[in-house]
Amino acid sequence: MYYILHGDDEFLRAEQIAEFKRQVAEEGMGDLNVSVLDGRGLELTELINICNTVPFVATRRLVIVHNLLQREPARDTDEGEESPRARRASIVSGLLEYLPHLPAFTRLVLVENRTLPSNHALLKHCRQSKECYLREFKRPNDGELPGWIERRAAQKDVRIAPDAASLLAQYVHPRSKSRQDEPQPVLRALDAELTKLAGYIGYVGTITAEDVRALVTRAHVDDVFSLVDALGMRQGRLAMRLLQEMLDGGENELALLSMIARQVRLILGAKANYDAGRRSGSEVARELHVPSFVADKLLTQARNLSYAALERAHRLVVETEAGIKTGAPPRLALELLVLQICARNAA
Repeated sequence: MYYILHGDDEFLRAEQIAEFKRQVAEEGMGDLNVSVLDGRGLELTELINICNTVPFVATRRLVIVHNLLQREPARDTDEGEESPRARRASIVSGLLEYLPHLPAFTRLVLVENRTLPSNHALLKHCRQSKECYLREFKRPNDGELPGWIERRAAQKDVRIAPDAASLLAQYVHPRSKSRQDEPQPVLRALDAELTKLAGYIGYVGTITAEDVRALVTRAHVDDVFSLVDALGMRQGRLAMRLLQEMLDGGENELALLSMIARQVRLILGAKANYDAGRRSGSEVARELHVPSFVADKLLTQARNLSYAALERAHRLVVETEAGIKTGAPPRLALELLVLQICARNAA
C-alpha cells in the first residue's frame, strides 16, 4: 500500500503522518519500524532496499519520504549528467516500475509540501490503483478561516458560533516570530485556542464570541488597522507609539512590515471595489477573499485614505523591506518608515 500526501497545508499533513506513526507504534517496537527519509538526496535503490526490509517483530513497516517528486540537484549539471527534469522523470518511472512489487508489509508514504500537477504520472497511477491513497492538503485563505475553524471545532466535538469563528480568525492572526511569510503557525495557533475554548465551556454547548473575548489572547490585528489609520492621517506620535508597543510585545519586524504591506494592498483593493460600485462588506469580502468583518474595516479605511497616500505608503514599505534585507537595523528601519509616511512635507 502506498500513499501520496501533497499540498501546502503542513499542519493537517503532519497530523495525518502522526496518525500513521501511531498506528504502527501500537503494534509494538515503537519507531523501529518507521523510516523517515529526505527525498531530495535519496537514491531510488536506497528507497527500494528500505521498503523491502522485513519489519522487526511486527507486521508492518512505515516508510515516509519527504519531497522526492519535486527535488532539484544541489549543483549544476555537468556534461553527461542527467538534467533536473530527466532525474525527476527517472525517479517517477522507477517508482512506477517498483510499486506493483511493493511488499504487503510496507506502507510507503510520499509527502510533498506543494500541490502536484493533476497530470503527474504518479497521481494518474494512484487514481487507477486500489493500493493507493491520495489526498491533497490545501491550506485555507483568509476568507476560508472561519469555516475551517467551525469544522475543526466539530472534530473536537464542540460547536462554535459563526460570529465567534470570525472573531477567533481575527484574533489569531498569521504572525510568526520566524522571518518567513508562512501562514502555517496560524493553523496551529487556532487549533490550540480551540482546544482551550472547548475545555473552557466543558465540551458542552456552543463557543460564543464572548468566550473568545474572555479567553483568547488578542493578536495585533486591530493595532495594525489603527497603525495604518494613524499613518494615513499622518499622526506621527500615535503611529510611533503603536509601532513601539507592537515591537515591545514581541512582534517580529519583518512580519509586522509584511502585515502593514498586506493591509495597504487590501485597502487599495477595497478602494477599487468601492469605486466600481461594490460598497457592501459582503461584496468586498468575496472579491478580496477576506472575512466580512475585515472587509467592513477595509471599506472604512478606503473612504478615509487617498490613492496617492496609499501608493506612497506601499512604495515606502517596499523600500523599507529592501533596506532590512540588505542590512539596515529592522527596528530603526520601521521607525524611519513611520517618520517618512507621517512627514508633514510629504508629497
